[in-house]
Amino acid sequence: MAFYSDDLIEEVISQNDIVEVISEYVHLKKSGRNFMGLCPFHRERTPSFCVSMDKQIFKCFGCSQGGNVITFIMKIENLEFYDALEFLAERAHIDLSKYEIKTFNTKYNESKKDFKETLYKMYKDIAIYYHNNLMELLKEKSNHVKDYIIKRKFDMKTLKRFAIGYANGKIPLYDYLINLGYKKEDILKSDVVVQNEKGKIYDRYFSRLMFPILDVKDKIIAFGGRVLDNSLPKYINSPENDIYHKGKTLYAMNLARKEKLDSIIIVEGYMDAIALQKSGVTNAVASLGTALTENQARLIKKYTDNVIIGYDQDGAGQEATLRGLDILVAKNLNVKVLVLDKKDVKDPDEYINKYGVERFRNCVKNAISLVEFKISKLEKDLDVNNVDTKIKFLTGVADILAKIDNNIEREIYIEKVSNKYKIATGPILKEVERKIKSSMSKNDDLVIDTQMLNRKMRLVTNMKKRQEQYIIALLLSKDKEIIKEIFDKIKLEDIENKEVKKVYSFLIDLSKTNDLSKIDVITKIHDEELMKEITDIMYIDISQTDRKKLLTDVLKNKMKERLYLRRDEILKRTSENISKDEMEILQLELNQIIVELSKLK
Repeated sequence: MAFYSDDLIEEVISQNDIVEVISEYVHLKKSGRNFMGLCPFHRERTPSFCVSMDKQIFKCFGCSQGGNVITFIMKIENLEFYDALEFLAERAHIDLSKYEIKTFNTKYNESKKDFKETLYKMYKDIAIYYHNNLMELLKEKSNHVKDYIIKRKFDMKTLKRFAIGYANGKIPLYDYLINLGYKKEDILKSDVVVQNEKGKIYDRYFSRLMFPILDVKDKIIAFGGRVLDNSLPKYINSPENDIYHKGKTLYAMNLARKEKLDSIIIVEGYMDAIALQKSGVTNAVASLGTALTENQARLIKKYTDNVIIGYDQDGAGQEATLRGLDILVAKNLNVKVLVLDKKDVKDPDEYINKYGVERFRNCVKNAISLVEFKISKLEKDLDVNNVDTKIKFLTGVADILAKIDNNIEREIYIEKVSNKYKIATGPILKEVERKIKSSMSKNDDLVIDTQMLNRKMRLVTNMKKRQEQYIIALLLSKDKEIIKEIFDKIKLEDIENKEVKKVYSFLIDLSKTNDLSKIDVITKIHDEELMKEITDIMYIDISQTDRKKLLTDVLKNKMKERLYLRRDEILKRTSENISKDEMEILQLELNQIIVELSKLK
């Protein structure tokens, strides 16, 4: 992590249009001068996520998350500020090395950055090492590794394209890396070797077929090793480190993303992805044997809105499919499920080897919808030939159909269920409607409470708070004269609303070391509540307003508030038992206040 100047931060922000960046993660639609979409930070059905092109900020009016393009990348990619800055700089092809500010932390930051670069270089050398090992073994007349490669129908083109290797070289991996000039501590930190209690160092993946894992920039970030016999564990994957986060990675995504993608097929493991890719199904990726994560869903959404899940046909694969469906649907992806038309195979790799790629493509064309998959899974779990369980099954189907928002889609599925299970549409429709009404009644209290809360919030945001919010909006207008006049004439104690007061206090402190007319204030905020309040204020539109007049009005109102407050204090004091001299002084002050108030009307 490095540190950069405010000018550089401004440059990165200006070169990364917030609408373009957020569109890579969220489907946005133009709405007046803004863009709206479903918030990526909480589940919602009605868009409340607003992006302003004019102000280059975003705000969710559902969960209150907000900020600028850097803030968005920090939240969506789970990055620290400077990592997000570097992410966006790379996106805009800005060379950050020219702008680094040296600080007391520089040595540590450069060391961390250097180690990342060392890892990338080391992993590339290790991949070459493993691949060369495999190539040497394939030259031999016969061995168990060669037999396995032939059995899996891996040709030389596939072995090279995926840099497949084998972890059993004549030279131990540690010695090989030392000879290349790597330091012992870096090799140990790389996680490709393990040191036991006696100090012996050995290859973590010994006697395994090796699969380098690449990120979307074609950099090797990890390895997966598979045994060639029945020993366990079957697979070993790299532990997470500075460059590898398995929940953010999809195997072969670096290849799939280079295609003109209409959809992505997600399979479970390397073998399935490689089998599909080498057969010409170039949109196949693997989830590395882990349950799908939100980060993986976001990665997919960068390249396509359509996903086909092709997990194994066994019980574990089906459960993983269900979990994956919920995550993908939550990210507004169009999801279908691959159903293989032969029951004697359990995964795409085995299917293609046995029945060929064309038949597999046909299965892809006939992939079923999320609703159909859930119904078919329910049918497998229950005996529909038995009257009691058939009722339970149809009740479960009604639960599934009741969750469909689109009335036409729901009716089509009701018709399908009616035809397939020989039951009239009327009873199914009635049961679905009953479920919908029941769900709505459960939510009635919540809806009422929400409406009441919204009314209360509108009442809280009264004219007084709005007047004070205008002060902040004017401070953020980057007008030097206005900023100076506000700080000269409005004290912190003049701000009554505690949220606005917190923002004003922050801006006062910030102005002591920064020129507010030249910096992006949001990049200086590290407090979540402060960010929510300031982005609320930034959505107050004063672009078409005469700012000088608005400032005059705001200052006039603040002056009135001070005078009225002092007037009330005097009236209270004069009603008490005070001396004649004090009474005369207070009367004079009160007369002066009345004169001042008359001038301000």
